[in-house]
Amino acid sequence: MKRISDNNGLLKMLAWGVLFLTVTLIVWRREVFWFFDDFFDASISLVIEDRLNEPLVNRREMRRQHGDSLFSEEREMVGSSSEAARASLLRDPVHPKPVAATPSSLVAIPNPFAAIPNPLAATPQGRYANRYDYVVSPGEPEMMTHAAALNRKEIPSLDTLVDSDSNPPEPEPELPQIRERSKLDEMAPSVLLSGGSFRMGDDAASERDQKPSHLVRLEPFRLDCYEVTNRQFQLFVRETKYRTTAERRGWSFVFDFERKVWIRMVGVCWWNPSGKNPHGGAESAVVTAMYDYPVVHVTWDDAQAFCYWSGKRLPSEAEWEYAAKGGQVDALYPWGNQRQINGVFMANYWQGWYPNENSAADGFLLSSPIASFPPNGYGLYDLGGNVWEWCGDRYRTDYYRRSPLDNPLGPSPEEGEIVTIPLFRIRRENGRYVEEEPEGTFDISLRVLRGGSFLSAENSDAGYRTTTRNQQPQSFSFQDVGFRCAESVTK
Repeated sequence: MKRISDNNGLLKMLAWGVLFLTVTLIVWRREVFWFFDDFFDASISLVIEDRLNEPLVNRREMRRQHGDSLFSEEREMVGSSSEAARASLLRDPVHPKPVAATPSSLVAIPNPFAAIPNPLAATPQGRYANRYDYVVSPGEPEMMTHAAALNRKEIPSLDTLVDSDSNPPEPEPELPQIRERSKLDEMAPSVLLSGGSFRMGDDAASERDQKPSHLVRLEPFRLDCYEVTNRQFQLFVRETKYRTTAERRGWSFVFDFERKVWIRMVGVCWWNPSGKNPHGGAESAVVTAMYDYPVVHVTWDDAQAFCYWSGKRLPSEAEWEYAAKGGQVDALYPWGNQRQINGVFMANYWQGWYPNENSAADGFLLSSPIASFPPNGYGLYDLGGNVWEWCGDRYRTDYYRRSPLDNPLGPSPEEGEIVTIPLFRIRRENGRYVEEEPEGTFDISLRVLRGGSFLSAENSDAGYRTTTRNQQPQSFSFQDVGFRCAESVTK
């Protein structure tokens, strides 16, 4: 009897132990996973969380939810719109010149939409999945997918596929700095932000790199009201004779609206964004006509060169998110928690089901002139939509788990994520471009992008949300990627 009693006691202890572990995993699941992360090279918490949180919704269900969302009326508009009407959106719309923003008060503004539920909160979303959506040829290196829709017949490049940047060089010493800063300041007014503490990230997000929400404390800094424009970049090129990566390489990434994939287009660069004016140059009429549009087809390295010349810098990812929230504690978008306010579009983004449907109901199919939409609470324009913006930080999926409290600047060079790209060389032979065999591979740092673009939609994680993160290799340029500048404030 005593042995039976002892066995019952052990079973009870075992049952209580299992119950305790179960409750611990349910209540403190995230903390337990993080604890084990410290003992492994790979972050097992990300794998486990993804498996536990994987949405069990098929594509048909996604479309049903999408049809029930705020875009239901826009779906009807897409069906009734004509090709001629869509083509007309490619022409430059007439807009008044932007008005210089004035700094606003920097107190935390109560969110008036806090109690309004988000109809798309439960919709599974994947950020820009189609950017790498193409069929891999037999024998093609696995990591080539990061080169985005590389059809071998569309590769006529003037240089190499990518430039090595395992150790990104500082701007060359001979690159001069701006002669008259006042000229640039007239084109690019900035706002002084007081800094302080705020919560960064979003625990409710579908993307794991936005978790966990964590406290960040920032020093005061200045941020440009607008994205860097073609007018500003032209001044930079006039003074420095700088040639962007896309100019030297001979191509940049462009979204093909007909095939709905990203391709490399020959001749595309900042002064020839459509590829239709290969002999235009930095002083061409194309640039003049797009003076107040954000400069695009610039790599992270090109943005760094501009910042060096101007005496400014790229904002950190934390500074960018702080500025985007505009003084609101938990703003879903830079302007609040609703995509439209009183039926008015607040930013330039994709209206419809990406990449198949876009009503362009906001008035733009491609990028829009700066300040075409209202500013946020800090007097900053286009922090949501229009074009993605480079940040200074390297990218790491789980960086938020170990982000420091004060002025985080992203992971170190050793900790940042990289992509491995085959090195292709292109030579010209009898008037045609010929691709040679790969000469091995090398690593490229991933850099953070923020803010979304005119190609961002709700079904692709709505890049224009304040907490959405994106990343690209720092030596790649795109039709929907630009930047804005920041400055530290000396005490």
